[in-house]
Amino acid sequence: MASRSLKSLCGLMSPIFPLKAKAKAKTSRRLQFMSDLHLEIGQQYMSFDFPTTAPFLVLGGDIGRLVDYDGYLAFLQRQATRYERVFLVLGNHEFYGMSYGEGLERAGQLVCEPALAGKTTLLQQGRYELDLPGARVIILGCVLWSRIAAESAERVAMAVSDFKQIRGWTVDAHNAAHAADLAWLQAEMECIQREKSGERERERVVVVITHHAPLVRGTASPRHDDSPYRSAFATDLLCRHGIGADCNRVKFWVFGHTHWTTDFAAASGVRLVSNQRGYVFPGNTRPIDQGPMDLTPKHTFDPGRYIQL
Repeated sequence: MASRSLKSLCGLMSPIFPLKAKAKAKTSRRLQFMSDLHLEIGQQYMSFDFPTTAPFLVLGGDIGRLVDYDGYLAFLQRQATRYERVFLVLGNHEFYGMSYGEGLERAGQLVCEPALAGKTTLLQQGRYELDLPGARVIILGCVLWSRIAAESAERVAMAVSDFKQIRGWTVDAHNAAHAADLAWLQAEMECIQREKSGERERERVVVVITHHAPLVRGTASPRHDDSPYRSAFATDLLCRHGIGADCNRVKFWVFGHTHWTTDFAAASGVRLVSNQRGYVFPGNTRPIDQGPMDLTPKHTFDPGRYIQL
């Protein structure tokens, strides 16, 4: 009698285990993402906190300044204890107070710090692959500096802080960095197109992470649509004259820099997502550079936001 009861109980319980496995698999395919935290404002590296909603975290640039090395390291160290892996893409503010070359060197040193236990990956023209349940995830990342238009170059150089805060930075250097990042990204996408997956049952997911935006319209507040400075923030790349033809395997494109949180599908079919905090003073929650019209639920920063891969 006891054995029959136990058998019946096991029979009732057995469907629960596959459900738990499915739930765990779904959670394991989450990628939490955020950018433009600007922790350099009031030195918030130690005080800024947020919930963990995924096993992987993307930090999409302008997290702080690399010149604030110890504070930046302390922030990353805390995340390394909470996530299986942290992906770091640099933004323009990371280089403030030093030259571009010095910043790259400092970033490389940072992610190799023993305190991070090898769990932080710098995506500076970098590729990383995740082997997840039912999917092979390819992550590509770089700053993707914008292409500054010739007709607005002088005005942009006068108004945009990068050309004062990054030592030796010029419009020519900026555009050269854009060309280098774009060439690398195009080469990687072409390589992915040529790759053959021998595992038909597994989905292949490509995620691109850049600090600057790959599209002008829709990636910033509409009040900036006609700004003479917009070429310092975004470049139209998701079109037939850009890299649109190579994007058919890209599922998500995570970007920052515009201080505009959004989620929409581009004409190329790529889903563009951003989750940007902006300039927030210690003790406050509202960004000083965003108006009430910018803070609708869809466009409000949520530190727990994630995408399902």
